[in-house]
Amino acid sequence: MMKKYFNLIPLLMIFIFCIQAMASQTKETVKVSINGNESSIRVLNHDYDKNMYISMNDMSDLLKDTDKAFIVEWTSKDGQTCVVLKPGKSEDETDTDKKEEEEASQEDGEDDKVNYTRKRMLINIGGNDYSFYAIPVSEKDYKDCYVNLGEFALAMNMDISCYNNSVYINTKGEFDFSKYDLLNSGLPYMADSCLVGDATTGNIYYSQNADEVVTIASTTKLMTYLIIKDAMAAGKISENDTVTFSQKASELSKTSNGVVRVEAGQTANIMDVISAMLICSSNECSLALAEHLCKSEESFVDLMNQKAVALGLSRDALFYNPHGLPVYDEDVLTIKRQNHLTANDMFMLSAHILDKYPEITQITSIKKTKLASLNNFDAVNTNVLLYNVPGTVGLKTGTTDKAQSCLVSAYEAYDTAGEPHYIVTIVYGAENTQTQSYTSMVLMRYGIQKFNVSELGIVPDNGGSKEVPQNLEGLIGAVINTARRHAK
Repeated sequence: MMKKYFNLIPLLMIFIFCIQAMASQTKETVKVSINGNESSIRVLNHDYDKNMYISMNDMSDLLKDTDKAFIVEWTSKDGQTCVVLKPGKSEDETDTDKKEEEEASQEDGEDDKVNYTRKRMLINIGGNDYSFYAIPVSEKDYKDCYVNLGEFALAMNMDISCYNNSVYINTKGEFDFSKYDLLNSGLPYMADSCLVGDATTGNIYYSQNADEVVTIASTTKLMTYLIIKDAMAAGKISENDTVTFSQKASELSKTSNGVVRVEAGQTANIMDVISAMLICSSNECSLALAEHLCKSEESFVDLMNQKAVALGLSRDALFYNPHGLPVYDEDVLTIKRQNHLTANDMFMLSAHILDKYPEITQITSIKKTKLASLNNFDAVNTNVLLYNVPGTVGLKTGTTDKAQSCLVSAYEAYDTAGEPHYIVTIVYGAENTQTQSYTSMVLMRYGIQKFNVSELGIVPDNGGSKEVPQNLEGLIGAVINTARRHAK
């Protein structure tokens, strides 16, 4: 008898899991305050409590009488569905329109246990394409799109806060990170290690576990790029060189870690090979570059480790290969080794590259291109921040099972003298691509705000608040914000 009940336990657990999964997808309505006027908005808590995604249709209706008004349109771009939040106010609805919308909403409510699928979508806001994980809803003649509340606030650069299960929006104010304590918020702990700072001045704005050793996956390719560029500068190789792929590179291209399929003896222009390495993270191209310069991968790795010492990186910086994939030793009890360093090390490395070879951003800022000498291969950039933070110019993503999802990003800013600065954000060990992208986006926007305050004296506009500035920084910011409002 006892055995019979034990056999039912797995089925019971599956049933409970399904109920919880459906409940976690349930639509609900939360209170929202727009410039002090209270209303409500439909939301989805995707998978987890308070992982709030908000209805764009509802938000469009709520903002229609503000200077942040937008119309929701659906279109297709690059073969994928794109939602456009087009600035402007929709025409007033007729009684018939409102009745049809209410009926659609009621039908929605009857089916509120549907397991809505979150997918990466292009969300065009103010003319900029953002690549977000959003939740499209299409039922009969009704279409909507739910977007993460935090990503929406950052993309709109709007003063939005959320507490006690209510959303508060001030359309006249900008998103202000000074109201948040990043450390106590727990956001940095969404990754194993993170950092953001001005790579041009060396000023680090924020870091968490930046001295911890982390595996770095394909962000390794930044060191590979540096070695190749140094060799070009020394005249050892040239931008006009032709790279020949070895048997080893060909075999790598045909594994699950291959990106650009190549055959032994196949040739390509070295700049296309570099572009494939940086844009779409081609492992076989990284190996081919190493063999082109040093004839062997082992000799190239020696140069990488010598360069790490020369740059003053920590003793924890160690490279086993030019691409970042795991390497196994030859012992009976095999050991899986991976390139590793610290976030501080990568900040130093990135700063050095951006100072010495800023032309790297001409490659790493490309979203998509064809590489002619590699059989017109379609190279698609894996750095989502190129979409989600306009002004981002690179640098490199990385993923392995141990390293998880990693991203080294660079944003180009200018000081009052018109000199360029690079704000660099580093995220290592995020659990997935969305977490990596979101954490990087928040940290980059935080870094940009810190740069604006420290270098330009610009603080977020508080929407015309009458509060008296308490320091010189606040006074300068208030004067600049007043001028900005009058210029609009």
